[in-house]
Amino acid sequence: MRVLPRSEKSLLLAVIGMTLVGFALGAAVLVIKLRPGGEPRTAVERDITEFQNAVRANPNDDWAQTGLGLAMLNAKKPADAQRAFEAAVEVNPKNWVASFQLGLLLSASDPVRADSLLATGAKYAPETNKAAPYIALGDLRLQQGDAESAKAAYRRAIADVPFLYDSHLGLRRDPLRGIASRSTFGDAKRATDQRVEPR
Repeated sequence: MRVLPRSEKSLLLAVIGMTLVGFALGAAVLVIKLRPGGEPRTAVERDITEFQNAVRANPNDDWAQTGLGLAMLNAKKPADAQRAFEAAVEVNPKNWVASFQLGLLLSASDPVRADSLLATGAKYAPETNKAAPYIALGDLRLQQGDAESAKAAYRRAIADVPFLYDSHLGLRRDPLRGIASRSTFGDAKRATDQRVEPR
């Protein structure tokens, strides 16, 4: 049997040591990736986890519930979002964001409740935030065939934020065909031609 010189023994031990370190690191990475309930991997997952923790810490925090609902919408989980918004509205019926989002989610399945929620969202939204709920309310009412209340909702949106195109377009829609029409609401052409001049 041949005896290895000291330099070769050191090299052999270094190679074996590095191999063992490589195996150990690979095993550690595998354990982390395969462990159940690991750390969130995406920003959306992190948001969901963050808001779930906030809701667990304080289930009566309507803004935590609203944040969870918005995170669920970002994750394309509308049923989970709806549950979160329902919880937020139950805790605080004046939570305009939850009312608005829940109204949007329910507009196809429960238009009567959606109408009420969108109106609540518009009522309690701060200035310059009322336009989106009013536009959604106008769209819903137009779909329901109520052109006069749709017109009123679009005008309220314009009063809140005059430069949003959707509210002006809403005034021009033909309620029977769902397309822009010059004569739907009488003075709609004038409303859509309004411009806000830069200062």
